[in-house]
Amino acid sequence: MPAEIRHIVFCSSEIAAAVREYRRQVRRPLPTGALRRLDMSASTGGGVRLAIEIAPDTGGSPETTEFGNAELADALIQYCDTHHIPLPIAGTKGLQRFGENLLLIVTTNLRGSGWPLSASLSLHPTVPVEAEREKEVVSPA
Repeated sequence: MPAEIRHIVFCSSEIAAAVREYRRQVRRPLPTGALRRLDMSASTGGGVRLAIEIAPDTGGSPETTEFGNAELADALIQYCDTHHIPLPIAGTKGLQRFGENLLLIVTTNLRGSGWPLSASLSLHPTVPVEAEREKEVVSPA
């Protein structure tokens, strides 16, 4: 059976919309206000961490909310579903930074080592979401 590698590229405004929609859906909404900063970085052990700084509509100091690799992936997967972006259910999903953008990489029936088409896209390795989710379940919040 042929293998498939799909890259879905999200810009900062799509990432912000995805996490807002996701948090609203899981009944942990982000504070209302203007997005001031969106910062992606490599998390310890691989993967991507996201920090969003929001200036409240009511004034006061900005609030920063952080997202781990698994929660960020869940938000992007839900965003794809909500916005009718085709995404295989059974594929292995991972996140990778691509400059100021974020890649959701989905592989199906891929065997062997590494991501042959993604190897040169970024210096940050792709960590499968399932592996990161297992770490978050074990680690205390």
